[in-house]
Amino acid sequence: MAPTPLHTKYGKVRTMQWLRLEERWRHNIKNDNELADGYWFDMRLRYNYMLNIPLSEKGIVPKTFFVAINGEIFVNLSKKVVYNTFDQNRFFAGLSYQTGVHSNIQLGFMRVYQQLGAGNRYRSTDAIRLFYFQNLDIRKNKKTH
Repeated sequence: MAPTPLHTKYGKVRTMQWLRLEERWRHNIKNDNELADGYWFDMRLRYNYMLNIPLSEKGIVPKTFFVAINGEIFVNLSKKVVYNTFDQNRFFAGLSYQTGVHSNIQLGFMRVYQQLGAGNRYRSTDAIRLFYFQNLDIRKNKKTH
């Protein structure tokens, strides 16, 4: 189940943050990143923070552009973690277009700095990211008189 994000507005600037606890079954690793037989249980904590800055006087409304800056950090909580509790960091900066009240498209640069399976080596990946976000509002409409 996804966490409930905390949305905050500072004038026309918006922020969103959330904290997620993940429970996962992970493949055993041998010989520095080769898969081995069997699995082990792991828990991971994720913290995400997003800053959205409008490029329009109207703010972030349909058919307007905004800048999206996002950072997310992952921390392992398992006792089996030997070398480091840090798992990965994701950073994104890009241009976004608000396509509708509940949807937007984001295009930009993403850097992922991630711990490899052996736990003592890391990989840095730079990528161009294209995302489409659709937020579903399943609340029942309330008629006002």
